[in-house]
Amino acid sequence: MGELTPGQLEARYRDWPPRSWYATRGRRRILVGVGAVSAGLIWVSAIVCYYLAPSLTAMWTTFALTGAALVIYVVVYSALVGVTRGVIGLAERHLDERQSRERQKIQANAHRGTTVTLVVLGVLLSVAMPRGETVVQIPAAAIVMLVCGVIATHVILPSLMAGWQMSDPPPDDEDDPDDGDGRDDEEQDEDGRSGRAPGRSGDGQPIDGKTAT
Repeated sequence: MGELTPGQLEARYRDWPPRSWYATRGRRRILVGVGAVSAGLIWVSAIVCYYLAPSLTAMWTTFALTGAALVIYVVVYSALVGVTRGVIGLAERHLDERQSRERQKIQANAHRGTTVTLVVLGVLLSVAMPRGETVVQIPAAAIVMLVCGVIATHVILPSLMAGWQMSDPPPDDEDDPDDGDGRDDEEQDEDGRSGRAPGRSGDGQPIDGKTAT
C-alpha cells in the first residue's frame, strides 16, 4: 500500500471508516479479526492445493479464495489507516515523535509474530510428513500458495496489530467546576455597573477602621 501525505489522509478518510466500526475497542478488534481472515484464506488455499492440485477444482478454489482475501484486506486496511490516523499508511517523514515510536513498536511486534508463524509452520510440516519417507511429493501450486501465505502474513500483521493495540481516545474534559453557574461573574458585573469603588461597604461608607461621622 502506498504511503500518504497528511492532506491525502484527511481527504480520503474524512468520512471513512464509519464510526460504528471503531467506536469501541471490541469493534476495532472485530475489524482486526476480519482482516486476519483475509490472511487465513491464503493459507486455506495452500491446503486446498496440497490435497487437490493439480485439478480445476484446486485452481478455481484458489482463485476464489485469493480474490476474496484481497477484497477483504483492502477494505480492512483502508479502514485501519483511518482509525489509527496515519500510524499505518502515513509516510514516515510526516509522523510526529509519538506516532513514529508507536509504528516502530508495532513493526517489532509484527516481526516477532512472523517469526512465531514460521516456527509453527515448520513444526506442523515436520509432523505432517509421512513417516519413513525421505522424498515427499508436494504440488507446486501448494508451495506457491504457502509462500504467498507467509508473505501475506508478514505484510498484514503490522496493520492488524496497530488496530488491535489502539486504545480508546481520552474522554472529553469536564467543565471547570469553578465556573459554577456564573454567579461570581454576574456579581462582578453588577459591582461594576453600580459604581461601587473598592474598599467601600454596601452603603458607601468607608471601612478603613475609623468611625464614620
